[in-house]
Order: sequence, then structure tokens, then C-alpha cells
Amino acid sequence: MSANPQVATASMEMPSAYGLSTTARTFVDLIEHGDMITRADAAELASWLRRNKFPLMALEIDGPDWLLDDPSFSEALTAEREWYRTQRAEYRVAYDAWLNEGIECLMIKSAGNYPSFPHTSDNIDILFRPEQGRAAREVLRRLGYVEVRNVEEPQKFLFRLFRSGKCVSAIHIHEQIAWFVGFLNDEEVWEHKRPASDDPQVNVPSPEDAILINLAHACYENKVLRLNDIVRVRHALETAGSGLDWEYMERVAASRGWLDGLAFMLLVYASIETDVFGSALIGRGSRERLEHLVREYQPAARRLGAIRATAEMDLPLDISYPFCKRLYYRKILADPKRNARERLRDVAVTLIWGIKLKSRMRPQAGMLVSVSGPDGSGKTAHAQALVESFRLCEIKANYVWSRGGSSGVMGFVHRLRKVARPDEVESAPEQEDAVARRRARLSNPALRFAWSWTVAADQLATYYLRAWLPSRLGRVVVCDRFAYDTAVEMDASLPADARWSRLAIAALLNLAPRPRLAYVLDVSPDTAHKRKQDEPWHADLEGERREYLALAERYRLRVLSTEGSFGDSSDPLIRRTIMTYMARFETLLNALFYANPSQKNVPDKIWARRGRVAV
Repeated sequence: MSANPQVATASMEMPSAYGLSTTARTFVDLIEHGDMITRADAAELASWLRRNKFPLMALEIDGPDWLLDDPSFSEALTAEREWYRTQRAEYRVAYDAWLNEGIECLMIKSAGNYPSFPHTSDNIDILFRPEQGRAAREVLRRLGYVEVRNVEEPQKFLFRLFRSGKCVSAIHIHEQIAWFVGFLNDEEVWEHKRPASDDPQVNVPSPEDAILINLAHACYENKVLRLNDIVRVRHALETAGSGLDWEYMERVAASRGWLDGLAFMLLVYASIETDVFGSALIGRGSRERLEHLVREYQPAARRLGAIRATAEMDLPLDISYPFCKRLYYRKILADPKRNARERLRDVAVTLIWGIKLKSRMRPQAGMLVSVSGPDGSGKTAHAQALVESFRLCEIKANYVWSRGGSSGVMGFVHRLRKVARPDEVESAPEQEDAVARRRARLSNPALRFAWSWTVAADQLATYYLRAWLPSRLGRVVVCDRFAYDTAVEMDASLPADARWSRLAIAALLNLAPRPRLAYVLDVSPDTAHKRKQDEPWHADLEGERREYLALAERYRLRVLSTEGSFGDSSDPLIRRTIMTYMARFETLLNALFYANPSQKNVPDKIWARRGRVAV
């Protein structure tokens, strides 16, 4: 990828030590003077840059050799480069699909500095024209993305793509440049867009719009100014040079009610611009104009004075949450594009959303999911990947493992027996499987009857207390093994004529809670053997497989082959499960906060089908 020399120079002009914290000053001196550092220092430098969302890849252009060769820094750089390639490859697929549909897109937070693809962001923020937004979302769905509806905002939709249990792409579709309320004139942003010099498939805003977007996001959304924000603003100022349209930026900010906020953020930037880059690009006349605008709002003037008076300033810079919220509501009430009624509604709704977020209340619907199948089918790996995927989507999820006779009360009894009679346990043949040992122990009919009903009752209690109840209380619960697995194992452990004992199996299957989604992972005995070669196996594996498939047909369980790679089965399982869950995400408590997805955005037809999702 070609580098922009102008960008490379700016990226290496790190803070010059004046006014910065000891940590930041140390890093700046090391880079500027080329001093050698220890492995620990290089690792801490990488960590500091990552906290500031600064791409380590920017240092590849002309970074000091001693730093690039340091093992700890090189390791961090390699990991970032791999993450960049992964995201960039998935974006290319989506970009081509959008292009084929005639859909334009624009990366709103990128300023065009290398690398212009914003891989260090939590997600890739892409602007689409409102009339093309639905089509853009449908493209992502066809590509296998899932919509994470629980974190939606008005006209903003987050999509994630999972491969082999890991998220490889997170795309945030914007139909307006807004953080709950609009900040720019979007049509003008589209008119001024330009391709990035280092990546022709990345469209970026004009220098003026890049400054507006990044400073508005830092203040009104993040309440934090990072090194990456400063580098982007600096690059925009360098790109525009003397042709920067200050009047345009003032007009846009004034037309949306945040001119004082823009002036404040530009002066915060100017206060550390020389420290960061060693030179100032905001001229004296522009700074005097900005000072005048800030003085008209005294809280902003006082906050600016407090920042300037700070003895040591580190990055990221905390702008102050209370101050930024005060500035935010001032912007809403001053927005000329909204009438008085709309402004009051904006204040009320954003205040309710803010209370919900700060109170850390995350109302969510519950769901019970079970993953069953013979040993070697990959139950644990698939269940754990599903739980982690839910948690990445900010959904509270529990992982529950249970096995008849090995957990709950029966598991406790079994452990006591091992302690009381260790010789009996140790004398069991090493190659004798658990089913065979259990059959031998259950030769007595009375003992067999007691064992069967105790296991069934124990498992029912486990499912209801650890799975069903939490799911009713708003948790997603993923069960690694369920009643179906216990039933198969009990059936294999009992002789054919054990009628009264087998009634316990029927009771277990009929009384167990019904999962919203229940999967049976299907694998051939040969493949299962290869995956767990060191384990003893009982003889009738093919019969066990047929029993699982019969249960799947009887109880309408979803059969998923795991013969291939982990990703071949994990990807559709995660996608179907998350999409099914998100289709019914709405809750009463969210409705009280006006925070259900349908209250923020008109639901698409795919969600109106209430979970009937094709994968």
C-alpha cells in the first residue's frame, strides 16, 4: 500500500514534552531523539498508542529502526497488521457488493491519513444515503452479518460478521452523521467527499468535514480527546493548507447549534498542537476568533482555562463528562433546524437514554439454547463460542454444562464414592468406557430403578434452576449438553427389559424445559474417534448417533453436521442463534426508556418475521 509522505511526517511528530505527562513525555523523547529503550518500555509505548487508538502501522513508514525491531513492539505491530488485513478483506467484499448495487459509502471518521481504513476503531463507521440505507443493510445480511439490535441508535445500525467463533468485521451503518441528534449537513458532506490517497476503496470527508466530525465525536460522544483524533485533525489542516474553509465550518456548526462546542474543541486542540507536532497550523487570527466565540459561553471558557492550567496533560485527555453533557443539551436546544417541540422531545428522549446508560441497566429478553450430540461432535467448543459471541454483542449470557450422573446431586454422590472407595475406582480397566462400567454397576433392578429416577430428577432440577430460571429473568443461557444427551446415555446404560427404569427417560424428556433453539451436532463415529483418540469408546457409536437423530426428528431439534471445519458449523449456528434472539429483543423495561429497537428505528421486514430466519 502506498504511503502519503505528508502523512508519514505528521504521524512521527509526537509530543515535544512541554505540558505533557511524564509517561507521554518519556515516549516522545524516545521517538524524537532515537534513544534505545528496553523491551518493557517498547511494550508500554505500544499500549499507550493503542489506548489512543493510534495505528501502529503508521510508524512503519519512517519509524525508528530500533523501535520496529524491538520484539515486543514488533509483536504488537504484527497483531495489529493481521487485524487490519482481516477487517480490510471483509470490507472489500462488502464494498464490491454495495458497488454492484449502485450504493455509495463514506467512512465518516477517517481523515485520509495513512492508513485511511480506520481499523483501530471499535467498529467501522460508514455513512450511506438514507434512501440507500435499507439496501446497504440487506447486502450485509446476505453476506452473513448479524444485526446487533440491542445497541442501535436512530438511523444507526451495527452489524457483526462471525467466522470460526470470532468477530472478523463490525460495520456501523449510519444514515446520518449524528450522535442521537444531527451535527452536520449531510448532503454537503456527500458533495465534498473524496477518495483516500492510500486506498481508492475508501471515501473520506473533506478536510473541513473531517475536522467537524472528529472533534464532535470526541466531545459529544466520547468525552475524550485521543492522539488519533489529534493526528486526524492535523492531517486535515495540512491537506487543506491555506485553503481551509473556516467560514464553512462555522456555518455548519452554527446551523446545528454547536458553534461554541466546535470553537472549544479547536482551542483544546490548539492548546496541545505545538506540544504534539512541534508547530502550529491554526493561525493567530483563527485562534483569536475562536477565543471570542468561547468567551460567549462562560462554562466553556472556564473548562478551557482548567485544561490549559493542567500541570501535566496525558493522552487520552478527559474533557469532563458533566461539561460535555451540558454542552450537548445546549446544542440540542440551540439547533436551528429543529422547532421548539422537536427540541424538547430531543432533550427528553436523550435524557431518558442517558439515564439508562449511566445506570448500567441493560434490560434484555432471555433465551434458552441447548447444544447436544455425541462425544467428539464439538459441543463444548460450539457452546462456548456462542456464549462469547453473545457477550461481544453486549448480551448477558451464561454457559451451563451438565451431565447425568456427573453433575448436580449425582455428581456429588459420585465424588463421595470415589473418596470413600478409591480402590474400586482405580481398579476399573483403563480402556473400559463409562457406559460399560455403569451397566455393570446397575445389574441390580432396585439399584437401577433408583439410579434412573434420581438422575432424571437431578437433571430436571439442574435445568430449571440453572437454565430455565435465568432465561426467564433475562439471561441468554447456552447449555452444553441437555436432557437429550442424558436420555441417550441413560438408554445406553439400561438393559432393554428395564421398563420401569426407562420411564424415567420419558419423564425427563417430557418435563424438561423446551429451549428456544436446540441443536444436535451430528458427526460420524470415525470422525469422533479421530478427534478424541485417547478416550475409551463404547461399542455402539452408530446406534447412539441414530438415537440422537431420532430425538431430533421427534422434538424438532436442528441437526448441524460438524464433519467439516469448526467454522463450517459454528458460523451458521452463531448467525442463526443471534438473529433469532435479536428478532425478539424488545422488552417492557426498554419500552419505558423508549429504548426498544422499534422505538428508535422502523423495523425491517426481516425482523417483522419474528425470528423466521433462513441461514
